Amino acid sequence: MPRINLSIRIGPMVHFTVQGETCKQVAEALEGYEALNDIVDRMFSDLANRVYPDGDIPAPEFDQEMQA
Repeated sequence: MPRINLSIRIGPMVHFTVQGETCKQVAEALEGYEALNDIVDRMFSDLANRVYPDGDIPAPEFDQEMQA
């Protein structure tokens, strides 16, 4: 039976892979994903607020190159 490999990146530092033989297996493995996404979002939002308390977050280098 074919194997399903799903690679997911949440933010700049969180990455995980889900594998299964059926869509049902993959769906079951992803239960609770929304909660994980919310936790990671709160963690990185808090970190960004501590690093950039004025809210002035510099654009990534890629965005600056595209604007030039």
